[in-house]
Amino acid sequence: MAAGPSGVAIRTRLKGLTPEDETVLRAVGAHLGSLASRDLKTRCADGLEHDAERWAVRKRELTGESSARWAGSITKASHDQWALARRGQQAHVESLEAGVRTLERRLALPVGAKGTGREAGGYRSRKEWFAKSRRLGVLKDRLAVVRADRDAGTVHVVRGGRGC
Repeated sequence: MAAGPSGVAIRTRLKGLTPEDETVLRAVGAHLGSLASRDLKTRCADGLEHDAERWAVRKRELTGESSARWAGSITKASHDQWALARRGQQAHVESLEAGVRTLERRLALPVGAKGTGREAGGYRSRKEWFAKSRRLGVLKDRLAVVRADRDAGTVHVVRGGRGC
């Protein structure tokens, strides 16, 4: 059997840079960042229609503005980010479905019905039952929107993250 991955990521600061070096690095970073943003937008727009040929076209377009190595890295990162968003979207659908099932099951029980060791009983009061019935409607609406996005291949992705 082969050993698992053993790669190590090392993060460090570049030392001894001149102000001109810093200016160049910031310009290169801004340029590559704009290419990555544009490519991610293109990848998301492709949705489920994406294939190897479309990936190659995206890479060729980026190669003209950077290098083949950077273009490959950017297109792979965009594809990975889209795939991660799809997995998150599916997990969100499953979570909403579980919530809808739970609410529907408990709303079907009489108010004040006792639960068992495994399952909760009915809601304690008419007020709580009413609030949960409203919540069920909200969850069903949200589930319909997320399912429509999933079926269309639409994901909502934001580049970047917490600023350092």
